[in-house]
Amino acid sequence: MRQEISTKTHVGIACLSLFLLSLFLTAYSSKNPAVARLGTTAVLYGVAPILQAGELVRGGCAGLWDGYINLIHAAQENRELKKQLSNAEGRLVVSQEAERENLRLRELLNFSSERQLRGVTAAVIGGDPSGWVKGLVIDKGRADGVTPGMAVIHPQGVVGQVVSVTDHAARILLVSDHASGVDVLMQTSRARGVIEGAGERVCELTFLAKDVQVRVGEQVITSGMDGIYPKGLLVGHVSQVGAAAVGLFQPIEVKPSVDLSRLEEVLVVPSSVSDRGAVAPNASTLRGQGGG
Repeated sequence: MRQEISTKTHVGIACLSLFLLSLFLTAYSSKNPAVARLGTTAVLYGVAPILQAGELVRGGCAGLWDGYINLIHAAQENRELKKQLSNAEGRLVVSQEAERENLRLRELLNFSSERQLRGVTAAVIGGDPSGWVKGLVIDKGRADGVTPGMAVIHPQGVVGQVVSVTDHAARILLVSDHASGVDVLMQTSRARGVIEGAGERVCELTFLAKDVQVRVGEQVITSGMDGIYPKGLLVGHVSQVGAAAVGLFQPIEVKPSVDLSRLEEVLVVPSSVSDRGAVAPNASTLRGQGGG
């Protein structure tokens, strides 16, 4: 108890002393300004470094915060720019594909005009669904005037013939199929034969007499005698001449001129069309038929 009273007494005395000291200093400073300035200067020397340190800390924190905000904005802008770039690349791909498609359709148009062939342009939409034959499916059918027996061709050469149709699609038997047959001429000797499918990308020239001179690289063209293909279309090139075998004919291997695995558009022409006297379609008609 005494200790508590003693402590309170000491605190009271200290406060009273400080109060009296402050009164004294105030009165003294008012009469002695130079002394007051010295005290103020001393206080400034002591307080200024503390204030400066506090300002540096505050400025540093503000700078860090601003940097953090800027990083967030930069990240958002980066994501937005990447999105815009991706969209631009997508539009560029679409534009390039449209340009390539237009070039292919223009090639078909020029081909049909040069050969005076009236035809229907069609897009290849898949392989033969049966898996048993080498064929393709196109997006034109009975509603577009496509019927079985029509020839399917390309500016690079013969593709095959239509074997079945629905209202809006048709199946194509490729020249590389074993069941296919095309009546042909050797372009140099004019000797006739028949092209039959013999593999994935190979055909066989049959019924060509032994005495006919054949060289590798010689072109094989349609004769027009089978009633399906117009005369003079390129079928392929002789890739191999076999040794003379027993019999009347010599074995000849022919590579199709068309890469049948990479077709995207074809021209379907009626089997009754010949390359003489047919009327070629105009540009707008052909583009309308091709859907392009």
